[in-house]
Order: sequence, then C-alpha cells, then structure tokens
Amino acid sequence: MPLLQSISAPVRFYTSLLVTGGVFAALDAGTCVLRLSMPEGPRRRRMARRWLCTMARLAVGYLHRAGILDCDMAALTTIAQRRNLVLVANHPSRLDCLILASALPHMVCVTKASIWERGVLGSTLRTAGYVRHDSLLKIIGPASQSLREDCQLLLFPEGTRSRAGEQAGPIQPGFAAIAQRMRADVQVVLIETQSPYLSQGWPFLRRPPLPMRYRITLGPGFCAPSRDEASGRALMDAVERCFQKKTSPQDGEDLKNT
Repeated sequence: MPLLQSISAPVRFYTSLLVTGGVFAALDAGTCVLRLSMPEGPRRRRMARRWLCTMARLAVGYLHRAGILDCDMAALTTIAQRRNLVLVANHPSRLDCLILASALPHMVCVTKASIWERGVLGSTLRTAGYVRHDSLLKIIGPASQSLREDCQLLLFPEGTRSRAGEQAGPIQPGFAAIAQRMRADVQVVLIETQSPYLSQGWPFLRRPPLPMRYRITLGPGFCAPSRDEASGRALMDAVERCFQKKTSPQDGEDLKNT
C-alpha cells in the first residue's frame, strides 16, 4: 500500500482539502502572471487553459495517490485533441469540471455566474475564456467565440448538479442552439459515480466513503445539427435519453469494483 494510503481516511481527506486549496492558489497566481505579462486575446486564453489543465492534473494526481479518488477516464484520450466540439455531460458532482479539465487541455466550460465572478478561481476561469452562465442569448456569443478558437465547449445541460442516487433532470436547449449556430459536432460524456460527495446538498467538509470512484465514458457522438427546430429538438431528445437511461445492476457492480 502506498505510504499516503496507510494514513487514516479522515486525515487523508482533510489534508487533501488543504492540498487542493494550495493547488488552486498556485493556479490563480500563475494566471495572474499571465494577465500581467500578456495582452488579452486568444493566445493568453490558450496559455491559461494549458495552465489550468496542468494544475488540474496535479490535483487529480494527488487525489489518486492519496486514495481519495479512483477515476477511470481513459475514454477521454480519444477526444482530447479534437477541436470545435460541443461536449455535453451529466453533472453528479462539483468535481466533474476538475476531472474533465485534467484530461482535456482545450476545454472551455459554461460556468455558473457565482463561480465565474469569484475572486479566487473565478479570475482564472475568466482569463481562460470560460463562459459565464447567463441567459441563452447572453452565452451564445462567448460560447461561439470559444469554438471559433478551436476549443471544446463543455456544457452541463441539466443546469445544476443532480442529487446522489437520482436520475439526471430535464436538459436545457443551449447546447443544441450553439451546435446549430456554429455547425459543431456534439459528443455526449457520461460521468458515473457511486459517491455522493459534492452532489446537490452535500456539504464541502463532510467526508464521504473513500475512495470516491468515478468512471467517465463517451456516449454517442452527433454530427452538427441542421439549423431548424426539428433538428435541434431531435438532438435534445437523444441527449436526454442518454442521461436518463438507468444504469444496469451489472454496470453498478462494475463501478464499485473499479
């Protein structure tokens, strides 16, 4: 057993919160250097995304070594270098974006306004070109710009995290409208976890059972939809079916034993 995992679970968990906080502080410090040394524009946003990916990998790597997180995300390697792609994912935890950012260096996420506006972390997201989640009309412009810069645009179309053990909620139309406008392909990303940590209603400081097991797989991919209402509706219905499909008992057992 690795040395870190020989330490008691409570000590490892609360230490991991401090370590992750330190990683975020270093992330913001590096982004501040970028803002002071480079003019605002596509190049600075690209450098900020690379820096964010590097620090997310550092955080996720530590959580793995400490026995806090056990995440199978090998499937993401097949899309890591694809550009001008809309990613739609279910949203069981606040950890989702951190995990995905660690594997997808060109990712830009549509982010809740409350996070985007924070002094800590929010400044990094703004520098990296992440999109503030406002009304559909307000996000289409910035989201379209990220796709024009050959990014991958990640949206959680449920609009909020799900509660542990519950199915995904109804999805919102923003991703379909953006894919139609930009003629961008759509890729479904499915995040499976038995862990309730940071699902809706779970306190930040409450320790969950460890390790927290995640498995990320790719659902179907869809070609860029035509710019008509029927095509947009059909895409939304197909994605919603992917999210609401119940996990079989065998799948659940596989996840527990990952």
